[in-house]
Amino acid sequence: MSIKQEEYSFYYKVKNESARKRLGFKAGFFWYTAKKQSLALSRGELAMDAAGFDEADFARPVRVHFPVENDIPPEGAFDTKFCENREPGGEDGKTLTLIPGAASAVKSDETERADGAGTPAGENGIQESHNPPANPQLTVVATLPFRHRVLAQYIGDGEYLYHVDTDQKKEIACLEMDTQNTTVQNLILAAENVEPFKKAIEHDIHKAVNAYKQVFPVDGKVPELCTTIKFFKEWFSAEHINRGLLIKEWAERLKNKPAPVKKTGPHKIIV
Repeated sequence: MSIKQEEYSFYYKVKNESARKRLGFKAGFFWYTAKKQSLALSRGELAMDAAGFDEADFARPVRVHFPVENDIPPEGAFDTKFCENREPGGEDGKTLTLIPGAASAVKSDETERADGAGTPAGENGIQESHNPPANPQLTVVATLPFRHRVLAQYIGDGEYLYHVDTDQKKEIACLEMDTQNTTVQNLILAAENVEPFKKAIEHDIHKAVNAYKQVFPVDGKVPELCTTIKFFKEWFSAEHINRGLLIKEWAERLKNKPAPVKKTGPHKIIV
């Protein structure tokens, strides 16, 4: 019986003031998808070492709830920026919340925007209102059809999208129907023909799509669909720490031996 994987996220507080001054930050953040917390913690130690930090400078890591934010750091990377203005809090003490000063700054900034501060005045000296639209209707990406989940991360320009608005959903629908865009069509078809891709969680889809865009750039030559499928199979089979090297090897391989440009639509696979 297989054990369901879980997203583990940890807050690493720098141990003392001396270490904080030397390192230049107060805490680190790390998250990883694993079957056991012990495995995620061991990955965190490796990531910390790879980033050039010493475990002795940090207090025991505290597991926190997985942040629901668009600017969350990449999985498997030991990050020192994400917690600059966040710390564990909430009723259970395990929810990353904005520290009081940062929260006030954010609220003040939002108030200024709401009041129109900084908006240029018209010629008559009266501040002009452009009647900004109401808050957009947001849809959680994980609730979309599989193809749209893949394309949501494609339009994110490297940023993980937790939700999309109405305009983004229209853009996704247009991309899905654009049969002349072989790069996008190959991405969709390959995703549907690689089993681990179809079963992937949103963060893995995000990483796989970004890997695809690094290896097969939009302004480069589009490879055959079978090549794209082979890449995704190798990417999902590779250990997390080896995926960066895999991307570099594929990019170099295609650079030296480019695939032919396809003038027709993408190949189809009969399944």
